[in-house]
Formats: sequence, C-alpha cells, structure tokens
Amino acid sequence: MSRALRTPVRPEMAEVPAYVTSTKDAPVRLDRNESPEEMPARLREQVLARLASSKWSRYPDPYASELKEALAKREGLPAEHVIVGDGSNSLFLSFFLASGAPGRRIALCPPTFGLYASWARAAGAAVESFPLDEEDLSPSVERMLSEARRDPDLLFVLCSPNNPTGTLFPRDGLTRLLETGAFVLMDEAYIEFSEGDGRPGGASVKDLLRRFPNLLISRTLSKAAALAGVRVGYMLGDPTLLREVEKVVPPFSVNLFARAAALAALSDAKVTAARISTILSERDRMARALSANPGGRISESHANFLYLRPERPAEALLEALWKRGVLVRKVAGTKAPALRVTVGRPEENDLFLTAWREVIA
Repeated sequence: MSRALRTPVRPEMAEVPAYVTSTKDAPVRLDRNESPEEMPARLREQVLARLASSKWSRYPDPYASELKEALAKREGLPAEHVIVGDGSNSLFLSFFLASGAPGRRIALCPPTFGLYASWARAAGAAVESFPLDEEDLSPSVERMLSEARRDPDLLFVLCSPNNPTGTLFPRDGLTRLLETGAFVLMDEAYIEFSEGDGRPGGASVKDLLRRFPNLLISRTLSKAAALAGVRVGYMLGDPTLLREVEKVVPPFSVNLFARAAALAALSDAKVTAARISTILSERDRMARALSANPGGRISESHANFLYLRPERPAEALLEALWKRGVLVRKVAGTKAPALRVTVGRPEENDLFLTAWREVIA
C-alpha cells in the first residue's frame, strides 16, 4: 500500500500559476515579441571567433566583469551600478527572492507581465493590484501614491513600455512615487522602442537613478538586440541594493556564448538602431491598417508589439488566425482577454493583416 507523497513545497505554491506559452507552431509567429531579424553574419563571426579562443573546460569570471563594463559604458554609469544575469527574468526571480517575505506587499498594474505576480507570491509576498484604466490604459497614480504613503514597505514593480499594452508609465507619476520613499523596480525590456525625444530609449527613466536610490531598472538584450535565444539581462541601480540582489544570482549564470554574443551586439550600436527603425516603421504601418478596419480597438504602442482589444472573443480569433498560418498571443485585458501582436518582417505583417481582415469579416 503506497503512502501519499510528503512534499517540502509550501502549500501556497499550489496557487502560483506556471508560466505558459503556446505549444502551437505556424509559418508566421508573432506571439513572442522576438526580433524579426537575426544578428548580422559579420557579428556572428565575431561571436564564434571569441568562443574558439575561450577555455570551455573552465568557469568564466563569476560576475561577467567584461560584460558589466560594456553595459555600463552603454548606459553611462559606473560598472558597480550594473549586475547581469541569464535574461532579465532570472534577475527578477533573484530580486523577488531577496525582497519577498510574508507581510511584504508587491504592487503591480495589471494587465502586465504575468511572471511578476507568480514569482512575488512564490517568494512569500502578497500582491496588491492597481489595474490600468479600461478607457486609456493609464495607471491609477493617485491611488498608488496614497497607498505608498500609508505603507512605507509597499514595493512597486512597474513595466514601461508595459507588456502587454505597450503604454508608458507617466514620468511625473513615477517621480512623485519615488519622492514618497517607495521602492520601485522598473522593467524597461522594451525601452529601445519608445519614441521619447526621438532617440532610442528616449522614454527611459535611467536619469532618475542619480536622484533616487530607491529605483532599480531592469533591461534585456532579448528584444532590440535580437538575442532572445541567448538570454542576457541586466539591472541598473544603487550598488548597495544591487549587491544584495546579486547574492542570489547564481554564479557563472551568463555562459560563454551569451557573453560573446552580448559583447558583439554591444559593439555596433548602428546595427541595433537600424533594426529598431525598421520595426517602428512596420509597427506604425500595422497600427494604421488595424485602425482602418473594424473588429478591435488598437492602442498607441511604444514597444515592438501591438495590443488589440477585439470585439469578438480573443480565443476564437486566436484560433481563426492560427488556422490561417498566423500565431499571435492571447493576453490579459482590463475586462476581457486581448491579443498581442509582435511586429514581424513586412511580409509576415502583411500575412497577419490579410488574415485579420478575413477573420473579422
């Protein structure tokens, strides 16, 4: 007679949802916010050359100092203001592990990236939601300020441009929030696609790091740098805070290949800038085409994807598009599920637009 398995896992984990991505495939995949283009061949050759001269049998520098220096130079900060990990997701997990505890509340503005809530709860914290407005997708800044003043330990995890809505968190609202002394972790995974003052990354709040030690910023090379398959992320902020987070970042977590690919991508900013420009042009073309057709509400995006709130159930439209060879992603909405469409190559975007017109007809 077998006995029931005793588990060391906390009972609360039963309520933590797993991260789920589609197992479907399609000729046109616009569901993962990946870059539509690969790193140029000449940069890939640099990666291979660096790997050929590396010692694969030895652990690399545990803190990826060379990569930190390159990222710090790119961001205009001293190297001690940067930590790196195998994708920004891993650094979020380390952050929640370092900061989450029973009694700690972590504030989110849903709909937003789904792993924030899951990992905050997994770390033992409670999640406090400040939903985006249904009409214009704006955050409830005044309510957030009021709650921050009431609970000085309330920790905010924000995303700008936000995934999945593509909207920006208002700079004035963030400044006021930081002035209360509240701690804020800002996810800028898509910041290179924000228009801001016309420069890539123009909407970034990186300049606020010098004023507010209670601000951390998360970045990734998965999107604009076209390295989603490589997995390199980094955090910017006060060195004292970063050292505490880095204590629970696994050593050697950024492998030799990831370091080489990241350094190659960082070596030529013009390649990334050109890629961003092409994506922005296609994003705006798609938005105009969708706005001219019935069937869904399109909001202004500052990222490499579009957030589409359809008039019909999102699940049915997702299936109909997939049957036509186009895969997009069903995401959370303010009231009902929505669709998130990654900007692909022009021909892929045309196939999506054709399929969309067919399914809403």
